[in-house]
Amino acid sequence: MREGTGLEIADGVTVGAGGEPATDPKLESKGKSMRWTLLVALMWSSFAAQAATCPDPVRDAPAYPDDMRQARVQGSLVLDLRVDACGRVTEAAIAKSSGHASFDASALTASRGWVLSKDVIGGAVDGRLRVPLDFKLPQHRSYPYVGNDDWPATHRRARYVLENLAGYATPEAVLDQYDLQPEVMLTPPYKFVRNMLFRQRGADPREYWLFIYLGDRASVAARYRLVMENGEPVVRLAFLCEGEEKHCARDRKMVMKGLPFAKAR
Repeated sequence: MREGTGLEIADGVTVGAGGEPATDPKLESKGKSMRWTLLVALMWSSFAAQAATCPDPVRDAPAYPDDMRQARVQGSLVLDLRVDACGRVTEAAIAKSSGHASFDASALTASRGWVLSKDVIGGAVDGRLRVPLDFKLPQHRSYPYVGNDDWPATHRRARYVLENLAGYATPEAVLDQYDLQPEVMLTPPYKFVRNMLFRQRGADPREYWLFIYLGDRASVAARYRLVMENGEPVVRLAFLCEGEEKHCARDRKMVMKGLPFAKAR
Protein backbone atom coordinates (compact mmCIF):
# COMPACT_ATOMS: atom_id res chain seq x y z
CA MET A 1 0.00 0.00 0.00
CA ARG A 2 1.37 3.39 -0.96
CA GLU A 3 1.46 6.23 1.54
CA GLY A 4 -1.38 8.74 1.28
CA THR A 5 -3.80 6.23 -0.19
CA GLY A 6 -6.71 4.54 1.53
CA LEU A 7 -7.38 0.87 1.81
CA GLU A 8 -10.92 -0.28 1.06
CA ILE A 9 -11.95 -2.92 3.58
CA ALA A 10 -15.72 -3.02 3.04
CA ASP A 11 -18.33 -1.74 0.62
CA GLY A 12 -18.37 2.02 0.84
CA VAL A 13 -15.96 2.20 3.85
CA THR A 14 -12.37 3.34 3.43
CA VAL A 15 -9.58 3.59 5.95
CA GLY A 16 -6.83 6.13 5.36
CA ALA A 17 -3.15 5.59 5.64
CA GLY A 18 -3.14 6.69 9.27
CA GLY A 19 -5.89 4.25 10.17
CA GLU A 20 -8.66 6.95 10.25
CA PRO A 21 -11.83 6.51 8.20
CA ALA A 22 -11.62 8.31 4.89
CA THR A 23 -14.56 10.41 3.63
CA ASP A 24 -16.55 9.24 0.68
CA PRO A 25 -18.05 12.38 -0.99
CA LYS A 26 -21.18 10.52 -2.14
CA LEU A 27 -21.90 9.21 1.36
CA GLU A 28 -21.24 12.62 2.92
CA SER A 29 -23.72 14.27 0.56
CA LYS A 30 -26.29 11.56 1.23
CA GLY A 31 -25.81 11.97 4.98
CA LYS A 32 -26.38 15.74 4.81
CA SER A 33 -29.53 15.21 2.76
CA MET A 34 -30.88 12.75 5.34
CA ARG A 35 -30.12 15.15 8.19
CA TRP A 36 -31.99 17.98 6.46
CA THR A 37 -34.93 15.69 5.73
CA LEU A 38 -35.05 14.66 9.39
CA LEU A 39 -34.79 18.28 10.57
CA VAL A 40 -37.63 19.40 8.29
CA ALA A 41 -39.77 16.48 9.44
CA LEU A 42 -39.18 17.36 13.09
CA MET A 43 -39.99 21.04 12.48
CA TRP A 44 -43.20 20.16 10.62
CA SER A 45 -44.21 17.71 13.34
CA SER A 46 -43.70 20.40 15.98
CA PHE A 47 -45.71 22.91 13.97
CA ALA A 48 -48.53 20.44 13.31
CA ALA A 49 -48.70 19.50 17.00
CA GLN A 50 -48.92 23.17 17.98
CA ALA A 51 -51.59 23.88 15.36
CA ALA A 52 -53.63 20.91 16.57
CA THR A 53 -53.68 22.30 20.10
CA CYS A 54 -54.48 25.93 19.20
CA PRO A 55 -57.70 27.13 20.86
CA ASP A 56 -60.62 28.58 18.92
CA PRO A 57 -60.56 32.34 18.32
CA VAL A 58 -61.91 34.45 21.20
CA ARG A 59 -62.47 38.19 21.00
CA ASP A 60 -64.88 39.24 23.74
CA ALA A 61 -65.93 42.87 23.66
CA PRO A 62 -64.57 45.04 26.49
CA ALA A 63 -67.05 46.06 29.17
CA TYR A 64 -68.37 49.60 28.75
CA PRO A 65 -67.20 51.51 31.85
CA ASP A 66 -70.08 52.70 34.03
CA ASP A 67 -68.68 56.22 34.41
CA MET A 68 -68.41 56.64 30.65
CA ARG A 69 -71.89 55.22 30.05
CA GLN A 70 -73.50 57.51 32.59
CA ALA A 71 -71.68 60.52 31.11
CA ARG A 72 -72.71 59.37 27.60
CA VAL A 73 -69.04 59.44 26.52
CA GLN A 74 -67.66 57.48 23.57
CA GLY A 75 -64.05 56.85 22.64
CA SER A 76 -61.52 55.21 20.31
CA LEU A 77 -58.07 53.76 20.95
CA VAL A 78 -55.42 51.56 19.36
CA LEU A 79 -54.01 48.46 21.06
CA ASP A 80 -50.43 47.23 20.61
CA LEU A 81 -50.53 43.44 20.93
CA ARG A 82 -47.98 40.65 20.89
CA VAL A 83 -49.34 37.25 19.84
CA ASP A 84 -48.01 33.72 19.65
CA ALA A 85 -48.31 31.35 16.69
CA CYS A 86 -51.86 30.41 17.74
CA GLY A 87 -53.02 34.02 17.96
CA ARG A 88 -53.07 34.11 21.77
CA VAL A 89 -52.33 37.58 23.11
CA THR A 90 -49.24 37.38 25.31
CA GLU A 91 -48.70 41.11 25.83
CA ALA A 92 -51.04 44.08 25.54
CA ALA A 93 -50.33 47.80 25.66
CA ILE A 94 -51.95 51.04 24.52
CA ALA A 95 -50.45 52.39 21.30
CA LYS A 96 -52.87 55.32 21.09
CA SER A 97 -54.93 56.26 24.14
CA SER A 98 -58.61 57.12 24.08
CA GLY A 99 -57.89 59.92 26.51
CA HIS A 100 -59.97 58.17 29.18
CA ALA A 101 -58.28 55.84 31.64
CA SER A 102 -61.37 53.66 32.13
CA PHE A 103 -61.67 52.96 28.38
CA ASP A 104 -57.97 52.09 28.14
CA ALA A 105 -58.10 49.82 31.20
CA SER A 106 -61.21 47.98 29.97
CA ALA A 107 -59.63 47.41 26.55
CA LEU A 108 -56.43 46.02 28.07
CA THR A 109 -58.34 43.68 30.40
CA ALA A 110 -60.43 42.25 27.55
CA SER A 111 -57.60 41.94 25.01
CA ARG A 112 -55.37 39.92 27.35
CA GLY A 113 -57.88 37.09 27.04
CA TRP A 114 -58.14 37.21 23.26
CA VAL A 115 -57.19 34.51 20.79
CA LEU A 116 -57.07 36.19 17.39
CA SER A 117 -57.97 34.44 14.15
CA LYS A 118 -55.40 33.51 11.50
CA ASP A 119 -56.75 36.26 9.25
CA VAL A 120 -55.99 38.89 11.88
CA ILE A 121 -52.55 37.64 12.94
CA GLY A 122 -51.56 37.41 9.30
CA GLY A 123 -50.81 41.12 9.52
CA ALA A 124 -48.47 40.74 12.49
CA VAL A 125 -44.82 41.78 12.15
CA ASP A 126 -42.43 39.89 14.43
CA GLY A 127 -45.45 38.76 16.43
CA ARG A 128 -46.77 42.31 17.00
CA LEU A 129 -49.80 44.04 15.55
CA ARG A 130 -52.00 47.03 16.24
CA VAL A 131 -55.75 46.73 16.65
CA PRO A 132 -58.15 49.72 16.68
CA LEU A 133 -61.04 49.58 19.13
CA ASP A 134 -64.13 51.79 19.47
CA PHE A 135 -66.43 52.33 22.43
CA LYS A 136 -69.81 53.42 21.08
CA LEU A 137 -73.13 53.82 22.81
CA PRO A 138 -76.29 52.45 21.18
CA GLN A 139 -77.88 55.07 18.97
CA HIS A 140 -81.38 56.12 19.92
CA ARG A 141 -83.79 55.39 17.10
CA SER A 142 -87.46 55.98 16.64
CA TYR A 143 -89.65 52.88 16.39
CA PRO A 144 -93.40 52.67 15.82
CA TYR A 145 -95.53 51.99 18.88
CA VAL A 146 -98.17 49.37 18.23
CA GLY A 147 -99.90 49.09 21.59
CA ASN A 148 -100.21 45.53 22.83
CA ASP A 149 -101.98 44.07 19.80
CA ASP A 150 -98.66 42.85 18.41
CA TRP A 151 -98.59 40.14 21.09
CA PRO A 152 -100.32 37.10 19.50
CA ALA A 153 -103.75 36.15 20.79
CA THR A 154 -102.57 32.53 21.06
CA HIS A 155 -100.28 33.51 23.95
CA ARG A 156 -102.55 35.83 25.91
CA ARG A 157 -103.02 32.99 28.40
CA ALA A 158 -99.93 30.77 28.29
CA ARG A 159 -97.75 28.71 30.56
CA TYR A 160 -94.56 30.57 31.55
CA VAL A 161 -91.34 28.53 31.85
CA LEU A 162 -88.00 29.88 33.05
CA GLU A 163 -84.93 29.24 30.88
CA ASN A 164 -81.29 30.32 30.98
CA LEU A 165 -79.71 33.10 28.98
CA ALA A 166 -76.19 31.68 28.60
CA GLY A 167 -73.30 34.11 28.39
CA TYR A 168 -75.00 37.07 30.06
CA ALA A 169 -74.79 37.89 33.75
CA THR A 170 -76.56 41.27 34.00
CA PRO A 171 -79.16 43.33 32.11
CA GLU A 172 -76.44 45.83 31.15
CA ALA A 173 -74.41 43.00 29.57
CA VAL A 174 -77.43 42.20 27.38
CA LEU A 175 -77.68 45.84 26.28
CA ASP A 176 -73.96 45.91 25.50
CA GLN A 177 -73.49 42.58 23.76
CA TYR A 178 -76.77 40.98 22.62
CA ASP A 179 -77.71 41.74 19.02
CA LEU A 180 -80.86 43.66 19.92
CA GLN A 181 -82.85 44.77 16.87
CA PRO A 182 -86.20 46.26 17.88
CA GLU A 183 -88.80 46.05 15.13
CA VAL A 184 -91.77 47.53 16.96
CA MET A 185 -92.22 48.99 20.43
CA LEU A 186 -95.16 47.88 22.52
CA THR A 187 -96.77 50.17 25.06
CA PRO A 188 -94.72 49.93 28.29
CA PRO A 189 -96.66 47.39 30.37
CA TYR A 190 -95.88 48.75 33.85
CA LYS A 191 -97.13 52.23 34.74
CA PHE A 192 -95.16 53.11 37.85
CA VAL A 193 -91.63 52.29 36.73
CA ARG A 194 -89.53 53.15 33.68
CA ASN A 195 -89.69 50.19 31.30
CA MET A 196 -89.77 49.27 27.64
CA LEU A 197 -91.04 46.27 25.70
CA PHE A 198 -90.28 45.50 22.06
CA ARG A 199 -90.38 42.71 19.50
CA GLN A 200 -87.02 41.48 18.20
CA ARG A 201 -86.67 41.75 14.43
CA GLY A 202 -86.66 38.47 12.49
CA ALA A 203 -86.61 36.17 15.53
CA ASP A 204 -88.06 32.68 15.11
CA PRO A 205 -89.77 31.77 17.36
CA ARG A 206 -91.24 35.21 18.02
CA GLU A 207 -89.21 37.02 20.65
CA TYR A 208 -89.89 40.03 22.89
CA TRP A 209 -87.64 41.89 25.31
CA LEU A 210 -88.59 43.75 28.48
CA PHE A 211 -86.19 46.11 30.27
CA ILE A 212 -86.98 47.71 33.62
CA TYR A 213 -84.83 50.61 34.76
CA LEU A 214 -83.72 51.90 38.11
CA GLY A 215 -82.54 55.42 37.41
CA ASP A 216 -80.41 55.36 34.25
CA ARG A 217 -79.46 51.71 34.62
CA ALA A 218 -81.35 48.58 33.55
CA SER A 219 -82.08 46.49 36.63
CA VAL A 220 -84.17 43.78 34.89
CA ALA A 221 -83.92 42.17 31.47
CA ALA A 222 -86.49 39.58 30.40
CA ARG A 223 -86.63 37.72 27.12
CA TYR A 224 -89.95 36.17 26.08
CA ARG A 225 -89.87 33.42 23.42
CA LEU A 226 -93.34 32.39 22.25
CA VAL A 227 -93.58 28.72 21.28
CA MET A 228 -96.10 25.90 20.98
CA GLU A 229 -95.29 22.68 22.81
CA ASN A 230 -97.57 19.69 22.23
CA GLY A 231 -100.28 22.08 21.09
CA GLU A 232 -99.97 24.21 24.25
CA PRO A 233 -98.94 27.91 24.14
CA VAL A 234 -95.76 28.39 26.16
CA VAL A 235 -93.76 31.52 26.94
CA ARG A 236 -90.12 30.65 27.59
CA LEU A 237 -88.80 33.38 29.84
CA ALA A 238 -85.14 34.24 30.47
CA PHE A 239 -84.78 36.58 33.46
CA LEU A 240 -81.76 38.63 34.54
CA CYS A 241 -81.67 41.00 37.48
CA GLU A 242 -79.06 43.24 39.07
CA GLY A 243 -79.61 44.55 42.57
CA GLU A 244 -80.49 43.37 46.04
CA GLU A 245 -81.63 39.77 46.20
CA LYS A 246 -84.98 40.62 47.78
CA HIS A 247 -85.73 43.11 45.00
CA CYS A 248 -84.73 40.62 42.32
CA ALA A 249 -86.92 37.95 43.92
CA ARG A 250 -89.85 40.37 43.91
CA ASP A 251 -89.31 41.30 40.24
CA ARG A 252 -88.91 37.63 39.21
CA LYS A 253 -92.21 36.80 40.87
CA MET A 254 -93.92 39.72 39.12
CA VAL A 255 -92.57 38.77 35.70
CA MET A 256 -93.46 35.10 36.11
CA LYS A 257 -97.08 36.09 36.66
CA GLY A 258 -97.09 37.26 33.08
CA LEU A 259 -97.51 40.64 31.48
CA PRO A 260 -100.62 42.70 32.34
CA PHE A 261 -102.13 41.84 28.95
CA ALA A 262 -100.77 38.26 28.76
CA LYS A 263 -101.18 36.56 32.12
CA ALA A 264 -99.59 33.23 32.98
CA ARG A 265 -101.78 30.23 33.55
